[in-house]
Amino acid sequence: MYRDANDVKTIYQLAIALLVLSLVLAVSLFFNAVLYLRRPDRIVVDKSSGKVEMINDRTFGATASTAMTPDRPGKDDKIYLAKVFAEALYKIDPQTRAKDIERALKMMVPSSATVFGKYLKESGVLETQRAESWQSVWEVLDVSIDQADPYLVRLDGRQKITKLVNRMVKEETKTVKLQIKVVADPKGRTDENQHLGFLIQKYEYKDLE
Repeated sequence: MYRDANDVKTIYQLAIALLVLSLVLAVSLFFNAVLYLRRPDRIVVDKSSGKVEMINDRTFGATASTAMTPDRPGKDDKIYLAKVFAEALYKIDPQTRAKDIERALKMMVPSSATVFGKYLKESGVLETQRAESWQSVWEVLDVSIDQADPYLVRLDGRQKITKLVNRMVKEETKTVKLQIKVVADPKGRTDENQHLGFLIQKYEYKDLE
């Protein structure tokens, strides 16, 4: 019993076509994977001069208005971290209070966060604020880096508090003086440190009249 020669030829041609299509599909999948995994091109152009400063990791120098430098958290990051930390503690919104305190604790060195969390629990501060429906407006009056210690931020702020005591609304305003010591986070910029590269080591406060 013999197969028709034309059938054999057709089967052979189909097999070759299937092999070619499989090869093309494999090559296509390979290049798709390469393009998916490859980092996108990063091109930095100074709009004022039209000069290309960087393509991917190749730096082409600086222009009169801009320069490409390594990312190093600095003075402005320390000040901003102190502002965000102080706001989380002193700007009180009953609906977001728990999340604000959690955010403040994450911004601290773990050992300091443990100590501060223990203080908040033992002092009953949060329970009192919740029971009296505290809400407050927080305003930064002055903030600066200590001249003798570049990792110490001095911040003065005003807190205007509204609370409900014995079903009577009471308002009070106090000025707070903070000293916030920061340290460089070895992990760099993270969600916990608000992408600022520093953590709160400790902070001290003093109520002013």
